[in-house]
Amino acid sequence: MVEGIGDESVEQSLRTRAELGRLLAAAEGYRVVASDGSQLGWLGHVRYLWHADDPDEIVVRRRGLGPKRRRVVLFSAVGAVRPRESTVVLRLDRSALEGSTSA
Repeated sequence: MVEGIGDESVEQSLRTRAELGRLLAAAEGYRVVASDGSQLGWLGHVRYLWHADDPDEIVVRRRGLGPKRRRVVLFSAVGAVRPRESTVVLRLDRSALEGSTSA
């Protein structure tokens, strides 16, 4: 089978996804920010629902005056993990995340 450009982009996408998953596995407690730079909370943990090596969701802890709250965000919304800054950056801005699921 001959691989074409389309196959390379799929392969690159899979590599990028695997690298993000690897970085997230060691990112508990990292600050989580939206694409517009607003802070959303801290990474509580990563959920693996279907495959042990491929994350499905992240759980973001939010602190406030009331009880601790959590928000579940799909792994596909993760744009970058920056270990030097201890930060997870999402692809979505804060307004897009307002309707996401709470855990």
